[in-house]
Amino acid sequence: MPSRVHRNPFRIHGIVEGEFFTDRADETRRIRKTLEEPTAKLLLSGFRRMGKSSTLSRAVAEVNAEGGHAIIADFSTASTVTDMANNLLAAAGKALGRRWTSFVTDLAGRFQASIKLSHDPASGLTLPSLDVSLRDESLAAQQATLARVLDTLNELAAAKRTTLGIALDEFQEITRFGVEHDGTGAAAGTRRRRVAGGDDSPARRDQPEWHLRGVIQQHQHLSYVLAGSKPTLLDAMVGKNGAFYNMLDRAPFGPISRDHMSTWIDERLGSVDLRSEQAGHFCVEWAGPRTRDIVRLARKCVDQALHGATVDAAAVTAAFREIVDEEHEAIHARWQRYSTQQQNLLRALAAESSGPATKDVRRRFSLDASTTGNTLKSLVQAGDLVRSTYGSTYAFDDPFMRGWVIARALPDLSIRDKLLTHVATPTSEYDA
Repeated sequence: MPSRVHRNPFRIHGIVEGEFFTDRADETRRIRKTLEEPTAKLLLSGFRRMGKSSTLSRAVAEVNAEGGHAIIADFSTASTVTDMANNLLAAAGKALGRRWTSFVTDLAGRFQASIKLSHDPASGLTLPSLDVSLRDESLAAQQATLARVLDTLNELAAAKRTTLGIALDEFQEITRFGVEHDGTGAAAGTRRRRVAGGDDSPARRDQPEWHLRGVIQQHQHLSYVLAGSKPTLLDAMVGKNGAFYNMLDRAPFGPISRDHMSTWIDERLGSVDLRSEQAGHFCVEWAGPRTRDIVRLARKCVDQALHGATVDAAAVTAAFREIVDEEHEAIHARWQRYSTQQQNLLRALAAESSGPATKDVRRRFSLDASTTGNTLKSLVQAGDLVRSTYGSTYAFDDPFMRGWVIARALPDLSIRDKLLTHVATPTSEYDA
């Protein structure tokens, strides 16, 4: 009796390396060039699940392997500005602790009582970290701590007569920690939402992203790759009134080409003795354009296949349905938190390629024309929908959530058998 395939040639968890990583040669080359050039600054912008973090990690590893110096810090989990500074310190300790033999002692000497040293079992290194009490300091004090960390890294790189490349993943999260202001510029809250005043007003200039700009533009021995996954926010940060206007080179991080992904999937299936009948093509059509979604679907195809089997359109469909079923509890919980208008709008987008643009669609899905625009904005802000460059086309951020709406929510309106109807994600994602 045929057995299941023992080794899955696709990987989706954590940083993807080696044979599980594909393409991104141009992006890796661009990142490396920036990391190795003193004072260079690059913005890497693209949607989530495209493979930015793995590409950043690959570029940093290549720089270090060839004798350069680079680190990567992830800001996505930070709850305070101090956490961001701490992530930088830990990343520097792991990357430089063995190569710059006096790194930890030099760092501790400069920070004195603010620095704690602890053993990291994973790396076997002694890593520096900031005193946790700093997390409760004022925003200004925490910004000063982040600046101090970066200034110190710049000084240490200068002493080594080298360039240290710093990649900051999800760096746009720093905007979460600003303050609101009233019309006079006085602080009115702890979360940044909007700021009164012009480009040079105190109300704008005390925001964390402006402070970060002022810090990094002084560094002569550091280079920066600032990466993020919220293109709309990033566009605002580099726009005419943004903190990083005219400061960063820009590199969009778009999808891997459909042909490349299709061919690569077929080849990987063949490496474990599975025959493909356009499996790669159907994985891209069903799950594209995000790299992780496509690879997740291909991985599920392998999980379901018997040794020596053929993976075809039917197998990809079955794998897609399986993932939708696996996600049921999480998606259903989100669905119950939506308003009726939001639910109806998601149904319309799942069922109709035109979305709520026509009067007939709004009638069939009970959409209020006067509130549809605001509802779309709320779903984009929540991360459930993505918007095309010109704002006229909307689609699900998650293809498996769209599959769930088709399978579970459209039958409420007696709409069935639409799971095989592919509605493409906005072309702006493919063409980015």
